[in-house]
This record gives sequence, structure tokens and C-alpha cells, in this order.
Amino acid sequence: MLDTLMIALPNSWLAVLLTAVCAYLLGSISTAIIVVRVLYREDVRDKGSGNAGATNALRNYGTKAAVLTTIGDLAKSIIAVFLGGFLLVHLQLTHAPEISEESLRMIGRYLGGMCCVLGHLYPVFFGFRGGKGVMASLGLIIILDWRVAIICLSVFIVTLLISHMVSLSSVLGVFVSAFLVYLFHTYVDHHSPETVLFCTTVIAVISAIVIIKHHSNIARIVKGEESRISFKKK
Repeated sequence: MLDTLMIALPNSWLAVLLTAVCAYLLGSISTAIIVVRVLYREDVRDKGSGNAGATNALRNYGTKAAVLTTIGDLAKSIIAVFLGGFLLVHLQLTHAPEISEESLRMIGRYLGGMCCVLGHLYPVFFGFRGGKGVMASLGLIIILDWRVAIICLSVFIVTLLISHMVSLSSVLGVFVSAFLVYLFHTYVDHHSPETVLFCTTVIAVISAIVIIKHHSNIARIVKGEESRISFKKK
């Protein structure tokens, strides 16, 4: 895949540029900020943890705000992934028969997903103060590899039921994603080592950034001070 990437990029620089810019701008549409401003005329970042994400929206504004935020964050990353794949396949400057359509689509999708998450974390429209990238990451994983998405989501749910901590559940769910991509691409799909390296590296970078964004949560977890959610009806 690395050799393929080096061949494809000179012929696809316009598609790569458009994918990166469009995906980043899509990611910069911070759903939590928009939803809270429209519904409550407030900035979600001024409440609770200060994070522009579904969890902070849930804790401070309720289920409606959280659900709308979740839908928006998932949707924008899914769109970015599909857009990246489409542009890399259909916006070639010259014909390059040595590059398969599947390889181009994979490059574009992973690139689009990564740039969308970066936009979500550092949105240009909102002073580069965004969310922590959990739902945006899940959205791209759903399209890139639904099997990995199901397992990561299962890890999240099981951890949440046991710990009642969204942050811990998110970190563990993201943490296993790169390992799962490696396993499926190597032992199930039997991709080339280069392809496995490319895909795993992209997911590992995204996961590392998301986990780093949770550094304050991790510190509170270690101290036993992290907030927990309750499943009991009040």
C-alpha cells in the first residue's frame, strides 16, 4: 500500500487536497455547539467538562441534545469517508492503470476519515475548541470496517455497564481499534503487509489523538474522581 500511495499521490494531488480540506471542514461542523446554540442559546463548552461532545450535552442539556449531537457527529464522518473514496477514484489527473480502484478508494476513505476527526477535534469554525472525537471516530470505523466498529462498540457498552464511566469506555473502545484492524486485515482479509501497515497506522494515529484528548479524564480515573452516569430512572 505504501508503494501504491507513492504512485497514486502525484497523479491524485488535487483529489487528496480536496479530500483533506472538505473532510476537515465537515469535521469542523461541531454538532454539539450548533445543537445547544439553536435549542438553548448557550455554548456547550461553557458547561460541565467544557467538551463539545455528546456526553457533555447529555449531562447538561438532556437526551435530545445528546442524540442530535451523536447523529450529527456520526453522519459527518461517514460522509467524509465516502467523499474521500469517491474523489480519489474519480478525480485522477491522468490514467494510472497500475493503481487499482480498490486501492485508491481505500486511501481516500482513510484520509477523509482522519481529516474529519481532526476537524472535529480542532474545528476552524469554533476557535479550534471541539470535541474529543469518539463519535466521529466511530462513524469512520463503521464504513472502513464494520466488524471493527461492532467490537469497539461492544467494548464501549460492556465497559460502560460495568464502570458507569463514559470516558473510560471511550478510551478502551478506541484503544482496541488499531489492534482489531491489524488482526482482520492480516488474518481474515489477507491483505498485503503494506496495506495492513497503512490502515493500522492511520487508525493508530487517530486513536492516539483521541486518547490524548482524554488525558484529563484519565487522570481523574486514576484518582478515582471521574464522573459516573446513572442508569436508574429518577
